[in-house]
Amino acid sequence: MKMNFNHFPLALSFALLLPFGCKKDSVANNESKGMLNPEKTAAIKSVADHVIETGMTLAQINAVIAGAAAGDTVYVQPGTYTITGKIIMKAGVSLIKQTSTNPVFDASSLATLLTMNYTTDVSNCIVSGITFWNIRFSIVSAGSTTFKYCIFDYGKRAANTNKTNNLKDAYLEFKDTNLSQVNNCVFSHRAADPGRGVWVKNTTNSKILNNTFGNGGTTGYFVTAINDNSQSNSLIDGNVIKRNTALNTVDSLTDHGMYAHSFNGLTITNNTISGWPANASGGSIKARNGQNLNISGNTLNDSGILLYEYLSGTAFPYLNNVVVSTNEINIASPANDMYHGIGYYRDNTSHSEYSIRIADNKLPNGTIYAMASAINVTNFNAAGGGVYNNDTAAGYLLLKSGIANSGNY
Repeated sequence: MKMNFNHFPLALSFALLLPFGCKKDSVANNESKGMLNPEKTAAIKSVADHVIETGMTLAQINAVIAGAAAGDTVYVQPGTYTITGKIIMKAGVSLIKQTSTNPVFDASSLATLLTMNYTTDVSNCIVSGITFWNIRFSIVSAGSTTFKYCIFDYGKRAANTNKTNNLKDAYLEFKDTNLSQVNNCVFSHRAADPGRGVWVKNTTNSKILNNTFGNGGTTGYFVTAINDNSQSNSLIDGNVIKRNTALNTVDSLTDHGMYAHSFNGLTITNNTISGWPANASGGSIKARNGQNLNISGNTLNDSGILLYEYLSGTAFPYLNNVVVSTNEINIASPANDMYHGIGYYRDNTSHSEYSIRIADNKLPNGTIYAMASAINVTNFNAAGGGVYNNDTAAGYLLLKSGIANSGNY
C-alpha cells in the first residue's frame, strides 16, 4: 500500500523527533557540568581530591586549597609552578608534596623577595616537601604552624640595604606565635643576595630543629642564620650552618651565626656552625640580655660564643641563669680577646648578671674572657656560676678577680 507522508500521523512525527531533542538537551546539560570538557573535568576533580596538578596557575592552586577543610591535606604534584602573589592558606589544611620529588613554587621572576603575610590562616598547618624560590613567609599570631623538609632558595635582597636597614630578609619569620616548628629544611642564600634564614619574635614554644643553612660555598651567603627574640621556651637544636667566609669582608652584611636577645628560656644545643669571623661583628653565637639560657654541646668553627649585657635598647637589662657547657670551639690561633672563644661583657651598671656558668668546654686555642669592670663577681658566681674544667691549653683564661674558677687547663 502506498503511504501518504503528507498525512503521516502527527503523534508519530513528534515521537520520531523527540530523541533528537533529548540528546541535544543532554549534551547541553553535560557540558554545563563539565562532563565533556576535559579541562573542566580535571579542575573539578583536583579540587574534590585536594590535588594541585602539574601546570596549574596560582588561581587554580588557591582554588584547590579553598576546596579543602580543616584536617585535609592538599597534595602537590611535581613540577615548577609560577607564583606571582599570595598562596591563600586555610587553618588546619596541610600542603604536602605528592611524590618523592619536591615541587617548586617559583617567584624568581619578581624583582624583589615575595613576602606572604599570614595570621591564624596558617594555624595547625603543615607545609612539607615544597621548594620555595624567592618567597618569604611572615606569620603573626598563629598556633602550631610547621614547615618541614622544605627548601628555600634564591631570595632577592632589596637594593642598597645592609644588615641594619633591611630586617625583612629571613625566609621564615614568626611573631607572637605558639608552637611554631621548622625542621629538616634547607636554606640557601646566593652571592648577590645575602640574607637570613629563620627569625622568631615574641614566640612561645618554638622549635628550630635539624635544618641546613648554606653549604659553605655557593649557597652560604648568610647575614645571620637564626635570629631568636623568643618570649619563652625556644629550642634550637641539631642545625648545621655553613657560611661562605668570603662574606666576612663585607662588614655591613656580617652579623652573628645565631643571634639571640630579649629571651626567656632559650636552649641552643647540638648545632654545628662555621664561617663567621672572630670579631665584634661575627661570632658563631651571640646572646644578649635575657634569662634562662643553655648553650651546650655545639661544635663551633672559626669563632665562638659572645655573651653581652647591654644597658640600653632592651626590655631585659640583665643576663641571668646562663649555662655554657660541653661546647667544642675550634679557633685557628689564640688571641687574648673576648672574640676568640667564650667572651662575656657588660656595660650595664644599674642591674647585674646572675649565675653565669661556663664549664667543660673544649677550646684549646681559644680564650675564656670575663674581664669587664662592671661584672659583679658575687652574682656571677651565684647558684653554681663560675668557670670550671675547660680546656684552654694553648689559649687564655682572662677573668676578673673573684670569679670562681677551678679545673681549667
